[in-house]
Amino acid sequence: MAERTTDVIVLGAGVIGASIAYHLARAGASVRHLDRAQPAAAPSASWASAGGLRSQGRHAGERALTRAAVLRWGTLAEELEADLEVRLAGHLHIAESEAECRVLAERIEADRDLGIESLDRAALRDLAPRLTERAMAGAYTRDDGQAHPGRTARSFTAAAARLGAIGGFSVDCRLATAGEVIVGVDCADGNHYAASLVVVACGAWSTGLLEAVGIDLPLRWRALQMLLSDVAPPLLGPTVTAVGRNLSLKQGPTGQLMVGGRWYCEPLAGRMAARSNEARIARQWSTAVGILPAMARQRLAHAWIGIEAQSIDGQPFVGRIAARPGLYVATGFSNHGFQISPAIGSEVAADLVGGTPAVALAAFDPARAQSVGAAERAAFRAEPIAG
Repeated sequence: MAERTTDVIVLGAGVIGASIAYHLARAGASVRHLDRAQPAAAPSASWASAGGLRSQGRHAGERALTRAAVLRWGTLAEELEADLEVRLAGHLHIAESEAECRVLAERIEADRDLGIESLDRAALRDLAPRLTERAMAGAYTRDDGQAHPGRTARSFTAAAARLGAIGGFSVDCRLATAGEVIVGVDCADGNHYAASLVVVACGAWSTGLLEAVGIDLPLRWRALQMLLSDVAPPLLGPTVTAVGRNLSLKQGPTGQLMVGGRWYCEPLAGRMAARSNEARIARQWSTAVGILPAMARQRLAHAWIGIEAQSIDGQPFVGRIAARPGLYVATGFSNHGFQISPAIGSEVAADLVGGTPAVALAAFDPARAQSVGAAERAAFRAEPIAG
């Protein structure tokens, strides 16, 4: 087998892995960037994602990262020399009852350092006049919006290559060991690549790579459904979510409306794939129409399913694995990794090149998995899919 050495191997060409590869190359590390598929390929989360850029409503551990990411998105397309379809028309989270208004007020109080604005009925009508009349109040972050996850991942990958990262895609790899130490990867095409450090950032596919070397993080995979309408007239500026609804709704640059949220689909036995049904699609669509009544005049153009990795506490695992020197993970972003992806890449590169753990990543330390017992892990993975 051929052996070629770099400082770091990054496994994963979704938006997280690609951002890490780019930022490492920018920091001067020699990087080999590998993936079992092409960058942001189906059915990965970066291929399927709705591409929301949401800073509000974040976990406490993500706040520093989301603030840093907000500052990057306005100029990221220029930095990467690519059209990322960035549209910073804001993110609006609405309440439709007095009880929901109280929940909304808690979010506004928690997110004041993000420049969040409290909107009453009149302000809602000015910002998004086609919203349901039931909308009573909103929390608005004007520097948020949307971008194209697939384009972003591929653009990070291309920018990393321009900086010297060596890419290799559509080849299965496994972690190579020398005793307890991770020393590189072995690929199905016969190549062995050596490195001082291997970063596993493969989303839902990270689990198999890690389990093969005895690392069992409390992760599971889930399949989420997305819907896309036909082309509509201008109906919606900001991305909209709601306190009482399972929904993320946005209108993209083509005029099509994208309906996301945590709409899980039934897994197919024996493989990482899932299927939907007409009833689930209808419920998801009607949820969106409840927020944007004019959408009832549109038709469904496309529905698809993507696979994501979820962690047991909803927070990603990012950092070194003490039991396996040479191994670093960045996985389990649980449906909210896209907005923070530029900051994740920057912080991981600083961590690895500088050698000092980044304070902004402290909440994501994989060592916290040691407190999760076997029964709790099993129950998390076996949790049934809601219909």
